[in-house]
Amino acid sequence: MIESRLRESQNRSLFTLRLVDPPTTGDWVAFIGLQLADVYTTYRGLKYDCVRELNPIIGERPSVSDMVFTKSVLLIPSIQYDLRKGNLSSKTVKQINGFMLIVVGNNYKVWHDSEKNCKKI
Repeated sequence: MIESRLRESQNRSLFTLRLVDPPTTGDWVAFIGLQLADVYTTYRGLKYDCVRELNPIIGERPSVSDMVFTKSVLLIPSIQYDLRKGNLSSKTVKQINGFMLIVVGNNYKVWHDSEKNCKKI
């Protein structure tokens, strides 16, 4: 009887662990839009001599294609893996989008501060 209850308890916990709200179309639209906004605001900021990219993977002056390629190579397999495993929820994508909103906001500020204080390359 105890063994039966343990099996039942394990089965129930496995089921509830995999039960997540999947990302919505809106979550994905925001995610893609924020990735594009990150590339665009980075590109605009890099037009000034006082701005450098801080991501060591792509170097100080990456091209737009370098940024898009790097994002694609890193993000697509990660997202596919998490979707297959059932680990990616709407809440998680919203949290990522919140972080990316901060990144894009910072890029925007750097870009506009650079317009005032730096030389265009």
